[in-house]
Amino acid sequence: MELKNTLRYLFLTLPAIAFTACDDIDTADRFIETAPVEVARTVLLEDFTGQRCSNCPEAHERIEALVEQYGDNIIPVSVHAGGLAISVDRTNFEYNYVGLMTADGSSYDSRYNTLQTWPAGTVNRGSTLNHSSWAAAIRNAISEETNLSISLTATVDDGGTISIASTLKPTANLKGNYQIWITEDGIVARQKLPDNSDDNNYVHNHVFRAAVNGTWGEETTLTSGVKTDLTHSIAVRNTDKERWDVNNLSVVAFFYNESGVVQAARAKVVSSTQE
Repeated sequence: MELKNTLRYLFLTLPAIAFTACDDIDTADRFIETAPVEVARTVLLEDFTGQRCSNCPEAHERIEALVEQYGDNIIPVSVHAGGLAISVDRTNFEYNYVGLMTADGSSYDSRYNTLQTWPAGTVNRGSTLNHSSWAAAIRNAISEETNLSISLTATVDDGGTISIASTLKPTANLKGNYQIWITEDGIVARQKLPDNSDDNNYVHNHVFRAAVNGTWGEETTLTSGVKTDLTHSIAVRNTDKERWDVNNLSVVAFFYNESGVVQAARAKVVSSTQE
C-alpha cells in the first residue's frame, strides 16, 4: 500500500482513565483540529476487548470514527480476551449465548503481560494504550514510510474453503513473521453497555476469528527487490461453537518483527465464482 493522500484529521481525546478491570471513562470527547497528515502506509490497530466490559463499546465507537477518517489505511481487529471476555467454548446457540474469545486471542492478550485493563490496544504492535491515545499513535504511525507492500486476495469455494494469495514486495532486506488472520463483521452477540445493562443484540465488528498460519505466523525472509508469492487456506467454521458468515469475513495479513508491524493489508473474502 503506497497511498499518499493528505487527510485532515480530527484528533479525539478523552480524560485519563482509572486503572480498574473495566476503565471508568468520561464520555465527553474533545475534538481538536490538527494539521494534515501524509498517509504513507496501512496501520494495524489491535483492540483488546470483552463482552462483559461496560466501557468497551466506547472504544468500538472510537474505532469507527478512526475508520471514517482513514478508510482502508487503518485495519482494526477486535481481539476478545482477558477476564471480561466470553470464550467461544461457552457458546450455546440454542439460548442465543455467543462467546467470542479464542485461544489464539488469549495468547495475544498474554503477550502484553502488563495488560490488566480493558479496553486497551496496540498500534502496529507497539506499547499498549488506552483507547483515548489511539488516535495520536495512529496519526504518528500512518505517516511513517514503509519498505514493504502487500497484495492480498481471498476467495471461498462452494465447499467452504477460503483460499488466500499474498504477494510481498520489499524494497529492503527484511526478516520477521508473516501473519494471516480471519476477521468477521456483523456478529450479533451480547455486550455489557456503559450503563451496565446487557444488549443481547449488539453488533460486533472487526472480530478476530482465527489465525490461518499459526498463532504467531510463519518466519519469513524477504530480499530487496524480489517479490514473494504465498498461498494459504482455511476452512470456514460452522460448528456448535462457531458459525462464520462467509458474507462478513475478511482476511487480515501483516509482516512484523522486533520493530513492530512493517506493513499490513486486508481483503474481503469473496466467492470464487465472483473473481
